[in-house]
Amino acid sequence: MRVRSTLLLVVISLLAGVNVSLAFDLPRVLQPLPGEVSIVSIRKLRSHEERGLPSSTIGTLKSMFMSSKVSEKTLKGWLKRGETADDVFIWLKLERKGELFSNPQFATWIKYSDDLSASHPAREKTTISKLTSYFGDEPLSNMIIAAQRNPETQVLATDLQTRQLQYWLDNKKAPADVFKLLELSKAGDKLLENPLATAWLSYATNFKEKTMSKVDESIPILTTHYGDEALSTILIRAMKTPSTANVAGKLHNEQIQLWLDAGKRPRDVFKFLALDKAGDKLLENPQFATWLTYLDDFNSKNTRISRIAVMTNYFGDDKLTAMLFDAMRSPSTAKLAANLQDEQIKRWLYTEKSPRDVFQFLSLSKAGEKLFDHPQFMKWVSYVDDLNTANPDKRTSLMSVLAAHYDSDGLIKMLESAKNVPGSAKLIRELETEQKWLAKGTPDAFFKQLKLDKFDDDVLSNPQLKTWINYMKEYNAANPKYKATLIGTMAANYGELNLVSLLDKATHVKDTAGAAKKLQSELFQRWMQKGWTPEYLFTNVFHLAQEKDELFTNPLVITWGKYLSAYNRENHGKETTIWTMLAATGVNIELVERMVGKLPSDTFSMLRLAEKGDDLLASPQFATWIQYLDDFYLTFPDLRRTMMKTVRRHHDDKSLVKMIISGMKVSSTEKIAKRMERELLKNWNVSRKTRTPDQIFEGLDLELAGKTLFASPFLEIWIQYMATYYKQKPDMITTFLKYYDEDELFQMIKTAKSNPTTEKLASDVEHALSLYKKN
Repeated sequence: MRVRSTLLLVVISLLAGVNVSLAFDLPRVLQPLPGEVSIVSIRKLRSHEERGLPSSTIGTLKSMFMSSKVSEKTLKGWLKRGETADDVFIWLKLERKGELFSNPQFATWIKYSDDLSASHPAREKTTISKLTSYFGDEPLSNMIIAAQRNPETQVLATDLQTRQLQYWLDNKKAPADVFKLLELSKAGDKLLENPLATAWLSYATNFKEKTMSKVDESIPILTTHYGDEALSTILIRAMKTPSTANVAGKLHNEQIQLWLDAGKRPRDVFKFLALDKAGDKLLENPQFATWLTYLDDFNSKNTRISRIAVMTNYFGDDKLTAMLFDAMRSPSTAKLAANLQDEQIKRWLYTEKSPRDVFQFLSLSKAGEKLFDHPQFMKWVSYVDDLNTANPDKRTSLMSVLAAHYDSDGLIKMLESAKNVPGSAKLIRELETEQKWLAKGTPDAFFKQLKLDKFDDDVLSNPQLKTWINYMKEYNAANPKYKATLIGTMAANYGELNLVSLLDKATHVKDTAGAAKKLQSELFQRWMQKGWTPEYLFTNVFHLAQEKDELFTNPLVITWGKYLSAYNRENHGKETTIWTMLAATGVNIELVERMVGKLPSDTFSMLRLAEKGDDLLASPQFATWIQYLDDFYLTFPDLRRTMMKTVRRHHDDKSLVKMIISGMKVSSTEKIAKRMERELLKNWNVSRKTRTPDQIFEGLDLELAGKTLFASPFLEIWIQYMATYYKQKPDMITTFLKYYDEDELFQMIKTAKSNPTTEKLASDVEHALSLYKKN
């Protein structure tokens, strides 16, 4: 007994000594509470200090003498004295290595910490914040998750996990971080089978409500981790499991909405939903209905995309058609499959699939002698009719396709047997007629046979063309269903732009002008039948929107203008103008006006007419230039500019008159010389405010002519100008008398009258002079 008492005194003395020592060494240590053995409390963790388990030499010594079980009375005593959770954590020996959750004292400490923070909410941290300060978010979460797998600690661990999630939420920890902390990033394909997934989804929902952040929603986070396709696969698989079906379905709907908001292409979503691997049962796949809904929603907000186009992209025409045939045999998918096949046929029409290809797609090549009984045969016949109507230039006869699959005898037998089928008489007659003409060939084939398909500007004057036209008429009479046209055949063989150029040139040739203008009118009608608006022709066929500042020097703009007028006549209420057209294409109207103003000079320079000098009127390019301007201003009268304004930049009055006089002496240039004379007189008249008759007189050097005045070729054209634009003839005498006195003028008139070549001109001036004197 004495030994034990002595030992106890030694220990107490030792503890007291340590207490004194620590009081000096550790100034932050809390002082012991009254009535308690002098044990140093645990040093509190500061915000700037590293996390770690609470530690204290005295606390450790005290824990050496603590019982493994702490009585309720002891706990109440600690609580009453306000012992810190850190102290109690060490006293209960929880800081030692080993499984924290397997230590029965851990539950005791949790209850104590809860009671302490409830008693002192302003001073004490919550239990979970204490544990987080000891271990950190990730290690603590890992410990909790491990403890949840043990039935003996599962309840406690789950409770702490709930607290931990709330702690993270209060501190606004991002759901993406929580996803990793809960080890869900390691869940793989079995994500939704993991119980923690439900907890995380609830956390993400609560976080969104708290922060209103869309970036931190569950689907964007899962997509970042898995990717669209892999996540979709996980969700679709989970939708087939009863325990995860509801949550997977909800997430899948959110994923689809996210795709829609992000504008994901329907073809990509088709793959995300694994529909590209659905096989022959595509239409029975529940995700196919989901995709169709997605496509409808997508099309309501974006440029429409055909569902058949997407399906064809993955399966091809042959396989997709076979899939639709199979689906039409099932009552649950028959209606949808039939609708999709109708869309498929429309797409074939739009992409101009050949009748031969469609014959193959519809499995008609396998029908044998039962072709006319095949349920798809009449669909194919209708397809060929519709294709021929939409493309009159590229008509295909039914018989030309059938002949590739059956010999003549086989066709004859089939036609004979089909005559007994009700309602087939008309079709059989058409096929028999086609068969007779099959050996002769279509108008297009005969066009090539005559080598008229070789592009040639002189095709309208080719004698073989008349032979072909007669053949075409005969063919059309026998085959009203496949009527050919000259303009359609030419367009099919030459192309639109070559045909436009050919007809434009032919309209300026005397022998072909009439036929060319008629064909041009038919060409315009053909464009209208095809639904080509002036805007479409401008942008997609002639590509005039790309011409920019060279727009009006492109000859195609004249043909386009003629079509614009023809279109406006045929489409009352839908008229358009060149200005609205140009505005619609985004062209700067002020720039266009400047371009029009420069048109004559630009084309004049382009044809290098400034280099022709006095030979200008004899140049073929000059005639071309005038013709182009005439056509242009005839087409666009509100854009008219005179050609003379351009010519005068390169030639003065005297030079122009000299060219006009020379041009009138040659039959090949007489017409254009007279045209130039009229334009010159108009130009003088337009500029009369700035150029008086006297100035023009001087410009022609008539004031220097002297006695040879009336022999000057320039005088006659000047007098013609005065007679045309100045009503009072005496006005010209005023000019004469400025440079010549009256007697001199009278003598020149007298001399000129004696010369037959100048007699009339002299008489006119004499008459004007007499009128002048009377006034």
